[in-house]
Amino acid sequence: MSPYRVIVLVFEDFHVLPAYPGRMGQIASTPLWQLGNRDLVARLTDVHKRILRDYAEYFAILSELDGRGTAYELGYSNTAALLVHTQNISRSEANQRIAQATALHDVKTPTGAVIEAFLPLTAKKLAAGEITVGQVEVIRKFVGSLDHVEPEKVAVAEELMVERAAEDDPNALARYGERWVRDVVDPDGKAPEDDEPQRPERELRRHIFRDGRMEFKGRLDAETAALFDALLAPFEKREPDDTRGYAERGGDAFADVLQKAANCPDLPTHNGYKTEVAFTISMDELAKSVDERVLPGTRLTAGEARRIACDAHVLPAVMGGDSKPLDVAVPAYVVPAHIRRGLVLRDRGCAFPGCDRPASVCHSHHITSWLRGGPTALGNLVLLCGQHHRLIHRSEWEVKLDGGIAWFTPPDYVDPVRTPRRNHLHSGNSKFVGAK
Repeated sequence: MSPYRVIVLVFEDFHVLPAYPGRMGQIASTPLWQLGNRDLVARLTDVHKRILRDYAEYFAILSELDGRGTAYELGYSNTAALLVHTQNISRSEANQRIAQATALHDVKTPTGAVIEAFLPLTAKKLAAGEITVGQVEVIRKFVGSLDHVEPEKVAVAEELMVERAAEDDPNALARYGERWVRDVVDPDGKAPEDDEPQRPERELRRHIFRDGRMEFKGRLDAETAALFDALLAPFEKREPDDTRGYAERGGDAFADVLQKAANCPDLPTHNGYKTEVAFTISMDELAKSVDERVLPGTRLTAGEARRIACDAHVLPAVMGGDSKPLDVAVPAYVVPAHIRRGLVLRDRGCAFPGCDRPASVCHSHHITSWLRGGPTALGNLVLLCGQHHRLIHRSEWEVKLDGGIAWFTPPDYVDPVRTPRRNHLHSGNSKFVGAK
C-alpha cells in the first residue's frame, strides 16, 4: 500500500469520528415523536447535564446571596426564610440548598472573612454536569462527618467519592463511603466524648391528622422512662373480661394519665389562662340536637360536644348574624383576654398564608400600630406566630383585614405583581374552634 493511501484512510477515519456533536445537534432539533429510543435517551441525558450546570450556577448565586446577608437586609431572619417565599420550597429543602452552596463555594462574610469551600472538586464536577445534586448531598454529608480528620485525608475522601459517583447512584454512593472510604481515611472513628451529656436525651415527635387523631413517637432517658411506666401501670391493668390488647391498654392508660394531669390545679397556663374549649353554637341548639348529629363545620357529634362541655368552662360570646364575634372596644395595648378569645374564634391560628401554627402559640398583632393610634379591637388585630410576626414588622409584607379575613401582600421580589394572599388552612365555616 502506498503512503498516500495510508494518509487518505487516516483522514477518512479522522473525518468520521467528530461527526457525533453534529448528530447531537440534529437530535436536539428533531421532534420527540420522530426520535428512536436511543436518540430519545441521548436527548434526555443532554438536558439533564444542562440542568446540572444550571444548578451549579444556582449554588454560586445562593452562596453569594447568603454570604452578603441579603435576606437580613430585606427583613428576613435568615436566607432559608427568604427562599421559602421566593422559591416556594420547604424550609428543610431551603436549608439543604444553603448547606450545599456553602460546601461548594467560598463564602465571603459581611465582615470580610472568607470561609473556604470544603468540596471544591465536587463543585467542578457539578459545573461540568458530571455529578448529580443527589450525589452532591451524599458527598457533603459524608465529608462533613469527617470534621475530626486531617485536611489531607478529607481531600482524599472527596476525591474517592467523586470518582465513584461516575458509577453509583446516591444510595450506592452513600454505602460505598461508609463501607470503604471511611476505612481508608478514618479507621479509628471519632474519639468518644469525655464530658457527660449536659441534659437527658428526650424527644417527642407528633403528627396530627385531618380528623384530629394524633400519631407520635419519641424516646426518654432511663429515669423518665421509669417514671412513665410507673404512671401508666395502675391504669393499664387487665380486668377479668378485658378483651383489649397490650397496645390498646397502653393507649387507654396514657389517655387516663393525661386526663389526670389536665385536672391538676397546678396545670400551667397558656397566654394567661388555662385551656378552654369554645363552641360557637347556641346553647339551645346544642341542647336540642340528638347525640348522633354531627355539628355543622365540625367532626364532633352533639353528644361529644355535650360531654366536653359537661366538664368545661362554658364561655358565652355575643356573635354577629354571620357568626362572627363582635368587637369589644377597650383601649389597651396589651390585648385583654376577652378580645383575645374573639380573635382566636375568628383567625383560629396564625393568619399568615400557608402557616398552620395554632392560636396557642400566636401573638396578637396590631395592624395599625398602637403607637400610631391603632385601636386594640378585632378590626385592627390579627393572629401571627412568632416567626411571621417578626417578618411583618421587619420586611415589606403588608396585611389588611377585609370582611374579617386577613390578606397579606408580598414584596415585589416574592411576587412581581404583588397579588394579596390569605391563609386557607384555618378557613371554613367551623362552629367548633377547639382548644387554645
